[in-house]
Amino acid sequence: MTRHVSRWTAMFAAAALALTLASCDAPKEEDTATESSGFIGSYTTKDTQGNDMSVTLDEEGSATGTRAGDDLTGSWKAEGDTATVNWADGWVTKITKDGDSYSKTAYKDGKEEGSAVPAEKN
Repeated sequence: MTRHVSRWTAMFAAAALALTLASCDAPKEEDTATESSGFIGSYTTKDTQGNDMSVTLDEEGSATGTRAGDDLTGSWKAEGDTATVNWADGWVTKITKDGDSYSKTAYKDGKEEGSAVPAEKN
């Protein structure tokens, strides 16, 4: 009888541990790109050369855009007051909200390129 109780206790403990670990890995709402952020939408801005650029951030965490006639694709994630876009070509765009306005900063190989420029949310 003691052996059966020990087996049941061990199985119950294992099941409880598995459920606990599974809940730790479950994505939390604030971990998702959308996290009810105000970043979802389209932006018009300028690239590092001063040419028109557009950026669209969707609720699934995908980013698209155009720059100097080139189509851009990537993914994005909200990080506080900044949406960080990782483009397929290796560039990174950060759109930062400051009050009612936005700015865009570009990074190449981890280094800021140019300076922050206004971004208008459409």
